[in-house]
Amino acid sequence: MSTYFTINVCVANIYGDGNFGSPVVTQALLGESCTVLCETEKWLRIKQSDDYEGWINKFYGVVSDAPYDSNRSCNDLSGVIYSDAHSKNPLREITFDARLNSTKSGQGWSVTLPDGTKGWTESALRKNAIDLNRDAAVNLSKQFLGIQYLWGGKSPKGFDCSGLIQTIFNAMGVALPRDSGDQSRYFINHKINREEALPGDLHFFGTEKSVTHVAMEVGHGQYLHCQGWVKEESSDKNQPNYNKKLEASYLHTVSTGKCLDQNH
Repeated sequence: MSTYFTINVCVANIYGDGNFGSPVVTQALLGESCTVLCETEKWLRIKQSDDYEGWINKFYGVVSDAPYDSNRSCNDLSGVIYSDAHSKNPLREITFDARLNSTKSGQGWSVTLPDGTKGWTESALRKNAIDLNRDAAVNLSKQFLGIQYLWGGKSPKGFDCSGLIQTIFNAMGVALPRDSGDQSRYFINHKINREEALPGDLHFFGTEKSVTHVAMEVGHGQYLHCQGWVKEESSDKNQPNYNKKLEASYLHTVSTGKCLDQNH
């Protein structure tokens, strides 16, 4: 029988080894239940739903025999859970795509956190995935403009390039791999000419040996990506937001139509 570890903080770092001195490889968000693979006194090796593995300190969450019973996800970039609707004492921060067990309560939501603590939030929560189409992908991506780069990041507190793309697609119900190289392989049979790119398609950059960066087309040769911060840049060298250095490492473009066009 599987054992689960559910994240009980806003955003938890996951490390390459069982110590804080090792590199951060990715993150997990509040309410995410991960499978426990092994443990030490203070650390657990876990596997996330995208099959990413790493080490996490036990104080970030709770161990149980079943996944956390979440029924809604946070639809705001950030929010706060309070002890009750009249309290000004925060229990947790929450961020986009955090998962919660919730019921409607007045102008907000009563929630039960993974450790059983009861609380209340006025943050917008959604029960279902965001509409799955190209316009929705672009509209969601632009909500993240200006958010800073963070190695291993996958939340509005900081993204890396592939964490941003994974977050956008996950919110629409599409489970993309975590890393840009794996995201490229996910769409390997759907390569297109760059000038054919539609909003929501993906551009990959890197070297002959490996993919190291990913960006999302938002239309008219403009793409959105996280490099320093989330921003829009252009593949047209005549545009003021042309990124000459990045363009020098362009590899290929893939259509995401197998995901984004399925409802049309």
